[in-house]
Amino acid sequence: MLQDIRDKSQGIVVKVIIGVVIVTFALFGVEALVQSFTSTDTVAEVDGKEITRTQLLQTAETQRRQLISMMGGQIDPAMLEENALQRRALDELIQRAVMTNQAEALNLGVSDAQVDAYLLQAEQFQTNGQFDQNKYLNFIRSLGFTPLAFKERIKQDVLIQQARNAVAGTEFVLPSQVDAIVTLQNQKRSYDYIRFSLADKAESVSVTDEELQAYYDDNQASFISPEQVKLDYVTISVADLEDSVSVTDAELQDAYQARVANFGGEEREASHILIDTSSRSDSDAQALVEEIKGKLDAGESFADLAAQYSDDLGSKENGGDLGYVARGIMVEPFEDTLFAMNEGDIADVETEFGYHIIKLNQIHETEAPSIDELRDELMVDLKAEKAKDQLFNEHENITDLAYASDRLDALANEYGVSVLTSDYFGRDGGVDEITSAPAVIAAAYSPLVLEDNQNSDLIELSDEQVVVIHLNDHQPSAPQSFEQAKEAITSIVVQQKALEELRAEAEQALASGNGDWTSVDMAERGQDEVTSLAFTLPHPQASEPVTAVEDAPNGDVVAFRLTAVEQGDEVVEDSQREIYQNYLSQTLSSMALGAQQSMVKNQAEIERN
Repeated sequence: MLQDIRDKSQGIVVKVIIGVVIVTFALFGVEALVQSFTSTDTVAEVDGKEITRTQLLQTAETQRRQLISMMGGQIDPAMLEENALQRRALDELIQRAVMTNQAEALNLGVSDAQVDAYLLQAEQFQTNGQFDQNKYLNFIRSLGFTPLAFKERIKQDVLIQQARNAVAGTEFVLPSQVDAIVTLQNQKRSYDYIRFSLADKAESVSVTDEELQAYYDDNQASFISPEQVKLDYVTISVADLEDSVSVTDAELQDAYQARVANFGGEEREASHILIDTSSRSDSDAQALVEEIKGKLDAGESFADLAAQYSDDLGSKENGGDLGYVARGIMVEPFEDTLFAMNEGDIADVETEFGYHIIKLNQIHETEAPSIDELRDELMVDLKAEKAKDQLFNEHENITDLAYASDRLDALANEYGVSVLTSDYFGRDGGVDEITSAPAVIAAAYSPLVLEDNQNSDLIELSDEQVVVIHLNDHQPSAPQSFEQAKEAITSIVVQQKALEELRAEAEQALASGNGDWTSVDMAERGQDEVTSLAFTLPHPQASEPVTAVEDAPNGDVVAFRLTAVEQGDEVVEDSQREIYQNYLSQTLSSMALGAQQSMVKNQAEIERN
């Protein structure tokens, strides 16, 4: 690592930088030098309030972490592209500045005490109903904030929300609006239709090479081999560090004590009969429990009654046998009853699953395993845990090594791992764990890696694995030849010809009235795919049906004759009416907030640099 730094320090760029530092120091003193490194560029101004590049980069990084956290492997890699992140971040900062200025103009304010109260009550920062400082600090660090910066962000959020709540609180919903929604929802329609299958038609369609060539000539810009990259990369995982960590006897003893601390020392062999209350009324369930207890009192076999009556499919065939039960396995009411019984007792209890009739067959005393019996298992767990902590501690060193060299060898040698090479992949990612990771894809196509040919920053694949990548090869996008594109062109042209023929057949069926028509009477909204299409058609006038040719989601073509529309009534259950009212209220509030924010933004003086 030090040799790499020495090698790089001999470059012409470094010498120029050193020269500038010396001249600046000689002419203007150290203060000017410090200011030159601590000043930040202004990327935008909102009503005279500056947005700095530092704020932009921090917001972009926060958005990146939030996107990865929320969407994981499902995220579109394009969303993590640096320019796209910074555009979204700048838009957010401008919008926040606009709304903050408006809130301040309205003389709204938020005290530190309000922010503290908000944070103390936030569920995501609580453990067992109490504020958890570690959980709070881990959360804000995951977003890239310091505690002070995060509190300032929350204060601004609460301030902005005050103005938003004021606007949203002015919206209300009239009963007539709910009635209109109910009427539309309860509308029914009668129609005739013929569905023409695209898949069937495509099988019978033929195309010539001349047609394919003509389509290629007209659409060459659509047939491009995508840009691709091949990467060299180094992964460092918890498993790579396990051999470098050690476990002390004290740590092993602590882990053992924690493992056996809750050891019950007793297991109870039990059977039960479950009477489910989800499929019958509570009174019926209680009556059935009494019936079973009566048969038990009369001497009938518990196992036979379990096989006959129990709703627990997992145990009824075995006479209700649950095996040995230790504390912490069953729900609390069941356990409390079971562990208060004596051998041979039968008792009943109600839980969230229904009523249980329990029989305690045997009490089995057990002893906690010795530390020698658990040693291997505990050592595996402790080493994995310590290696995970060690990996986190190594993040800074990995970052330094990646930055100090324009190759990956030093990093690989430091951690005793190999430099691996990926297959080629495009901007939509590859098929393996590394090249399909959104953060890796974004880094691979970033200017740092793709243009500057530098190592990437450390990329966290998970809590247990990180990777650093380097460009091996880059293949720019290029036009495809006709032969390369022929298969895709054939599929497109076949689909187009099939659709044209299907639409012609549908129009002919409507004009002639001939064909295998299916009639649907008083269909309800959304009952099936074809009905959903029928509900997009205008109302028929007088006695004339409305005719139309529509495309189904799978590409099929549907010919329609809409014959009647029956308006729905306004009768609906109160619970459903409340759902409609809440939906309308939320929709109107969102529209009002959007309009208000647009108005305030349009009135603001915004200058992007």
